[in-house]
Amino acid sequence: MNNMLDSGRCSIIYVIDPPHLVSPAAPLLISLRKHHPDAVIIPYCPKGTLQDIPERVRKFHQDMNAPIRELTRELAFNRRRYNKPYLHGNKILAVAERRDTEFCIFIDTDTYITCPMDDPRLFQTDAVGVVPESVAGFARRFIEVWDATYAIFGLKTPEERVRMLRTDREHPPYFNAGFVAFPEVTPSGDRFGELWLDTAMTLDFDDSVDDEAKRPWLDQASLPVAIARSGARYEELGPEFNYPVDGKDFPPGPQIRMYHYHGIERLQEADHTAELEDLLVGSGLFRSLDHYLEPLNEKRKHAAVFWQQIGDEAASRRELKQQMAEADRSEDAKFKKLLKESKHREQKLRKECALIVEDKYYDADWLIRKPAKARKVAVSTTSK
Repeated sequence: MNNMLDSGRCSIIYVIDPPHLVSPAAPLLISLRKHHPDAVIIPYCPKGTLQDIPERVRKFHQDMNAPIRELTRELAFNRRRYNKPYLHGNKILAVAERRDTEFCIFIDTDTYITCPMDDPRLFQTDAVGVVPESVAGFARRFIEVWDATYAIFGLKTPEERVRMLRTDREHPPYFNAGFVAFPEVTPSGDRFGELWLDTAMTLDFDDSVDDEAKRPWLDQASLPVAIARSGARYEELGPEFNYPVDGKDFPPGPQIRMYHYHGIERLQEADHTAELEDLLVGSGLFRSLDHYLEPLNEKRKHAAVFWQQIGDEAASRRELKQQMAEADRSEDAKFKKLLKESKHREQKLRKECALIVEDKYYDADWLIRKPAKARKVAVSTTSK
């Protein structure tokens, strides 16, 4: 059982969604290969976006024996009531893809592992391994929301209760979807990924659950329901398998198996970047943590200029609408023209901002493996 991953019976999957979740894939894959050199690792990207991933990132994955695959389906989540696509849905589409392995572990991309994922609880034909969420974001304390959700599928809300990690409150089963270990085929005979996708889609388009409860929690709202529909049970794992980085509430410890840092700022606030820096520099692909972060920081810095202008345009339109409401109706045409011009400027700014991508700021060495001798110098320099 301890060799389940390196024997090829279990795959590890994650999502790269350009222009998002590109640089976080590097430390995740480096950490996975450090502890599981022979595991089946499958990164997925949305359908039609493979060429949008920088060439050196694609080559890095190829060299690490984890070539990026495009999803075979596109997002079809409910857009009737939402302005933006449900990007969290990409993880469910990835889980729903067909693989040749008996088991699978989905991991969010903004994570890294610190030791082998060899716990036998992750590889059970009748159980899905999950970690409780920090807070009950979907239903909060309204049990009727869960009752309505399960009722869509002819089920009753489970009597079991799970304690949330951060609030310590007990709720019906509710888990963080950043780490899910599952058998590809469940006791019901259904593929777990297809069942999770069907559950999410059905819930998303059903009007019996309020729309406000579904975003951005649809993946986590549908997960326990999918488990219940599958005939499997949930295997509640400790926070060490999906550790939400927070220096005050959850101080790091040696028992942690996977850090879920939700952005490098969390690691910095927790004063816990040394481990990640050692991982990055030790790989020979980066000179330092700052070197790894430079493209992302530069992208954010340049994009911030546009976001400030976009915000100014939005504020300007609010002021114009106020003036329009107070002015004589004969001036409506003038205000409508000004509002239209402002909206046009904002659209132009957004298009220009979208052109600011990380790979524009890669230097010649970023994600390029250096000789072992140079790597030792880099590690020595970093440790000072």
